[in-house]
Amino acid sequence: MIKLHDIYWKYKRFSLEISELTLQSGITILVGNNGSGKSTLLHLLATANRAPRGTIHYHNETMDTNLALVRSRIGFVPTGVELYPDFTPVKLLMYLAQLKGLRKDFSTRQIDELLTVFHLEDVKGKKIKKLSQGMQQRLALAQAFLGRPKYIFLDEPLNFLDIHERKSLLNYVAKLAPHSVILVATHELNEWEQVCNQVLWMYQGRVIYSGSKLLWKQKLPLKVWTGELQDNLYENFSTQYLIVYAGRVKDKLSVRCASKIKPVHSFVEVQPTMEDAFFIRKYEMEASVK
Repeated sequence: MIKLHDIYWKYKRFSLEISELTLQSGITILVGNNGSGKSTLLHLLATANRAPRGTIHYHNETMDTNLALVRSRIGFVPTGVELYPDFTPVKLLMYLAQLKGLRKDFSTRQIDELLTVFHLEDVKGKKIKKLSQGMQQRLALAQAFLGRPKYIFLDEPLNFLDIHERKSLLNYVAKLAPHSVILVATHELNEWEQVCNQVLWMYQGRVIYSGSKLLWKQKLPLKVWTGELQDNLYENFSTQYLIVYAGRVKDKLSVRCASKIKPVHSFVEVQPTMEDAFFIRKYEMEASVK
């Protein structure tokens, strides 16, 4: 469990303020617009930055009581992470394992396991600078799990991964969830829907929602509808209803929208997805502050 109390962070015009927040074991997806404070929160939790005010408790420890111990229990993947280009995957993982103070025999076994999980066995002796973006992203993810950390923070981890690699990561993280606090910043809510437990929504540096994924999709101010439209009707339709998705199906448009009432007689109501709920909540929030 992680508990945040009276956290305050400011950089230029942006400020992040969290009075109280608890993160339980399991997977929490962190959602919000660009600039809402997601990456800032992850950096604070990962001890890469330090808030000038407030305290973060990692079970019974804080950065003040035992920073080295706290860091040894953290796995972190920021966006745009730069790896040592002249290292090989094996050398990098072994080096980072040494920094974490892991035993060599344990490190060797776990590195072999991680190279297999993230499909890097064939390039383990190749210099990192010669690897593709997808391979480098998988390596960045692999290092986060060294030492079986209790606290795992991932910022847009699905970037540069193909569909098979995404499923592999989701399955691996799901296996760790019962014993770890895992916070994942993502714009791809629907991909995490099956494995996540909680949702944390940030807006302009504030926590707007923190709770279960079931409640996230319930008590929404708008219903979700789906149906087909002729092209010449779409422009006027889009000015009246919140469009969640629109794509072509043969000679018509397949539309998913949100509205209090049925928008067109042929449309049918469907259960909202995680992404639907985000669009609706965001739309209502922005409408309320105008």
